[in-house]
Amino acid sequence: MTKRTTLRYIFFLLAAALTVILISCYTVPEPEEIPTDLTQAEYFQRAQEHVDRSEWDAALVYYQTYIDRHPEDRPNVVAARYEIAFIHYKMGNYEESRSRFQDIISLYEQAEEGSLPRWPRILSEKVLVKIEEKLQAQADSEPEEGEEA
Repeated sequence: MTKRTTLRYIFFLLAAALTVILISCYTVPEPEEIPTDLTQAEYFQRAQEHVDRSEWDAALVYYQTYIDRHPEDRPNVVAARYEIAFIHYKMGNYEESRSRFQDIISLYEQAEEGSLPRWPRILSEKVLVKIEEKLQAQADSEPEEGEEA
């Protein structure tokens, strides 16, 4: 091997090792590992920090844990449900996110006027339009039966 090839090989090994180390540092917390004395703001902040790093599963755990531990806090539960639906949208899980956004909208049909914040419903309706467009585009790009891809 030449000196240049050796240096490239060493660089490659170091880059691979660093990648493995960084990936292994990211772990999804178990709900029981999340402190029970967190405030709503702390749950949402920690979830958002994971979203900012595209650590979707960890963010989902924080939002779902908040919902499970504080079901009586309906305004923040609907906010957490919106965030979960939006994470699925960002992940490209359009069917899952569509179902979740539809569930959020149905909550408003059953809720007493003014008991829930307006923004999750408004944003859910807007994202649903985008989801339908994306799903339609996917359907239009798929070859029909009998056609070759």
